[in-house]
Amino acid sequence: MPRTGSQDSPSRFKPTPLGLFGTAAAAMFLTLLLIQSLLGTFRTGGPEEDSGDFGPVPPTAAAPPEGTSRIMIAGDSIVQGSGGDFTWRYRLWRHLDGRSGLDVDFVGPYDSMLDAVTGSQGATSYADAGFDTDHAGRWGATAADLAGGIGAQVAEHDPHYLLFMAGVNDFARGRSVGETLSAVRDAVTAARVAKGGVRVVLGEVTPVWDSGSDEELNTRITRFNAALPDLAADMSGDRSPVVVARTAAEFAPAQDTWDGTHPDARGELKIAAAFADALARDLRLGKPFPRPLPDVRTGPRVAPEVSAEQSAGGVRLSWDRVPGATRYEVLQQRLRPDRDERVRLPVEVAVSGGDERPSVVVDSLLAGATYEFVVQPFKGDDGGVRSDAEKVVFDDEPPSAPDRVRVGSGGGELSWAEVPSATHYEVWRRPLRCRLPEPSPGESPGGG
Repeated sequence: MPRTGSQDSPSRFKPTPLGLFGTAAAAMFLTLLLIQSLLGTFRTGGPEEDSGDFGPVPPTAAAPPEGTSRIMIAGDSIVQGSGGDFTWRYRLWRHLDGRSGLDVDFVGPYDSMLDAVTGSQGATSYADAGFDTDHAGRWGATAADLAGGIGAQVAEHDPHYLLFMAGVNDFARGRSVGETLSAVRDAVTAARVAKGGVRVVLGEVTPVWDSGSDEELNTRITRFNAALPDLAADMSGDRSPVVVARTAAEFAPAQDTWDGTHPDARGELKIAAAFADALARDLRLGKPFPRPLPDVRTGPRVAPEVSAEQSAGGVRLSWDRVPGATRYEVLQQRLRPDRDERVRLPVEVAVSGGDERPSVVVDSLLAGATYEFVVQPFKGDDGGVRSDAEKVVFDDEPPSAPDRVRVGSGGGELSWAEVPSATHYEVWRRPLRCRLPEPSPGESPGGG
């Protein structure tokens, strides 16, 4: 072994490659041993993609902490929500804080949503902001994305419970079931290294509808959800249990989403109920969500305030943007003359990302007639609260009545003199019933 320095200095040890490997392996073993001592039973083997029957996770002995229960909800857009939503976080908060009477604190690095119209972060237009809005959800995040940062978030916010729901973006980007399960495992591992006693609830991925690749995506989602209980059982420890919330069990994307993926009020309620049930059943926190679930209204909850003004050839309707509304529809009814039925006009007002008020010009109106207009906001396919009816008298000085109205021989043609100020004409036809005159007393019906 070569010597360096002075002759009297001791020689320095230069490890061989095999010695380096042995040193690294020993360090890794000590690290894993330390983690295992902190977490209890903690296995690192991964489940097969198609493994496991969906069975109930055994109840755990982990009791709720004394005092305030700190809960961090992490995931993707389904966790974060978008402008105008209540979010399922709100519905879970109301259940835990109100119905169960718990002292809970939602924690996390964010408190806002996405503006679904502009695509920008920072929206605070909750349908009801009267709850603890802190969370760790991010629109577009994959399970792999979340695994990269969740350890630091848990270390900073120190939750007792981690509610984790992600995976649909992984599948949308072509990742396999096995890769996504591994990402979820990585996220749980990172969270538990940051806080050894954190209790974890994994949410199933909810199915999608009208995505363009429903069969492929939902097949992966079904396989992922079937394997999730085995993953949870494999990772669960005495001090850090891992359980599953059956968020997909009652979820019907055609009815429970506003765009085929993101939950509307019905979907929010189902997801919140599944997490509440898992917390109560497996972690003894709070009460199960009462069944049957209540009927809830979907769509934007703010009614537009409509104003109207005369415009060239029609009436311009305008209103302020409604939080969460992605489009608007207009209903029209003529009150006089000849009152008709309220109809939905063949016009749809899309919402742009600017600050201008949504508006539409309604034409082909009868001069001098009185109309009512109603505007209804929509978020995706979900219709919201309609505006009050806006009454309009179109063109207070209508054109004069046409002269020389004639019916052609045989009744096939109607003509009249042109009215200079008229832009168009409407024709009404009213069928009349004609009867022969009643015979005079004493007169025979035949007249003879």
